[in-house]
Amino acid sequence: MPWSEIFLDYTGMVNQETIDHLLKALKKSKEFISLDKTTGKRVYAILVECLENISKHSVKNSSVDPGFLPFISAGKQKDKIVIKTGNPIHEDKTAKLVGKLNQINQMEEEALAVLYEKIINKEMKQDDNGAGLGFIIMKLKSGNKIDYSINMIDNSFYLFEMNISINKYTMRKLIIDKTASSPKVILDPDKNVFEISGESRPPDVGSFYGEILGWLDDYSLYLLKSQESNDPVVFNFDLEYFNSSSAKYILDFCKQMASVRSKGPSIEVRWQYEKDDTDMLEAGREMSRIAKLPFEFVKKENG
Repeated sequence: MPWSEIFLDYTGMVNQETIDHLLKALKKSKEFISLDKTTGKRVYAILVECLENISKHSVKNSSVDPGFLPFISAGKQKDKIVIKTGNPIHEDKTAKLVGKLNQINQMEEEALAVLYEKIINKEMKQDDNGAGLGFIIMKLKSGNKIDYSINMIDNSFYLFEMNISINKYTMRKLIIDKTASSPKVILDPDKNVFEISGESRPPDVGSFYGEILGWLDDYSLYLLKSQESNDPVVFNFDLEYFNSSSAKYILDFCKQMASVRSKGPSIEVRWQYEKDDTDMLEAGREMSRIAKLPFEFVKKENG
C-alpha cells in the first residue's frame, strides 16, 4: 500500500548517534508534528524501540551482502500509521526471536501488561537486552499484532523485517449521570454529542468541573491536531440553574472553547432557556460576551 505521508525514511547502520539524529529530525517533521499528541507519543515510543532493536541486534560485520542494510520507515497509510523495519541477524538468533514474537502476538492486552510488569521487575542479566520488553511495548502501544518475517540471506544470516500498524487515536468520552445537585454531562466525540444539562450546584464544584475541564484540555489538543472533517462541534448547554461557584467553571469552559475556535476548529454553542426565564438568557449573553464566543440562543417552551 502506498504512503500518503512519510515522516521517517532511513537506510544504513544504526548506532546511538544515528538514533539521536533521526529522532531529532523526526520531532521537526511537519508530518509528525501534525499527529495528535497521543498518537505522536505512541509512534515515538515504538520508533525508539525499533531503532534500539536494530542497533543492538543487527549484524555489524561486513560479510553481509550490502544490499541488506538495516532500514526503517514510518508514515501514514489510509487511517493508520505504519512503521516498517528490517535488519540482518545471525542465524542462531532466529528460533528465539520467532518464539518470543509468537508468544507476544498470541497474548491479550491484559496478559501482556502483566508479563511486562513481571519482566520489568525482574533482575536482568547484563546480556538480556530488555528480554523482549521492546516487542511488548510495540504491541501495547500500537494496539495490533507485530507482523514480521524472517528470510534467509545466506547460510549464516537472515533478514528480519517488521511491519507495525498503529491504530488511530480515538478521543475518550466523558459521561456523568445527573443527580439532584449536579448536571448530566455527555461529552462523546464518537457520537458527536456534547451536552451539559440540569441543575448545577455540586457539593465539590472544583472536583466536578475539574474533570470536565481536564477532558476539554485533551479534546482541545485533539481538535487542533486533527485533520478530520470540518463539521462543527456543537456544545449544548441546557441548564435549569447554576450557582455562582459553577458559573466560574462554566465560563472557564467557554473561554477554552473560544481559544480553540480562534485557532481554526469550527465550534458552536447552543444555550437553551425557557421562554419566560430571562435570567438564564441574560446569563448566557454575559457568558458569550466575556468569553468572546458566539452563542446560539434556543428558546424552549416552559416545561
